[in-house]
Amino acid sequence: MHVDESDGDNNDNDSFDLDAAYAVETPDDNRQLYKNWAATYDTGFVDKNKYSYPKRIAEICAASVSATSVLRVIDIGCGTGVVGVRLSELLPHAVIDGADISAEMLRIASGKFRSDSHPVYGELSEVDLTLPITFAQSRYDILVSAGTFTHGHLGPDPLIAVVSTLKPDGQAFVGINKQHFVGNGFERALQGAVAAQLITEPTYIEIQMYDEGSAHYGDVAIVAKFRKA
Repeated sequence: MHVDESDGDNNDNDSFDLDAAYAVETPDDNRQLYKNWAATYDTGFVDKNKYSYPKRIAEICAASVSATSVLRVIDIGCGTGVVGVRLSELLPHAVIDGADISAEMLRIASGKFRSDSHPVYGELSEVDLTLPITFAQSRYDILVSAGTFTHGHLGPDPLIAVVSTLKPDGQAFVGINKQHFVGNGFERALQGAVAAQLITEPTYIEIQMYDEGSAHYGDVAIVAKFRKA
């Protein structure tokens, strides 16, 4: 999970300049950004800014499936593992794998543990989503993603491409900043995937990305829920 950049003004108390996240245009930009940020991401951004978006994605996912089922989940853009930690609490029988472009963020995620002391993640893959999907095909029951698909190099096309990781009838729960969803063609791409019979008709849920008390409270994401056709 990466930051889905705020629509609000930058906050001098942030450990990371959100304007730099807006400037990311290439995979190399992304790697450098999160290399510098990985060690302080959880405390310097998630906790300090009351960034609840990833946990809300996990909760929407968990509310839509059986908590007792042994499901295989792929967390796309897993970052330091904030989504995965919450999912492991809500779906204790799920096998959760993660994929991210940042080796440093994955290293932090690999150190996250469940309540039974087992690692949150089974497999962690360093993946550039601008390239063809090779790390998994038709393998997962569930796909979750929070803050990964925004603009620049990770626009609508990579989002549609990762659907290939799902088994037929597998479910996706993908969060996209509302501004980017409207302005960067995500809704159009999803409708195109419906027309091409790649996915079912999505349903959309609006959620707050930050809790009350955050300087960025009021920023909204769209969670797209759909199945692989």
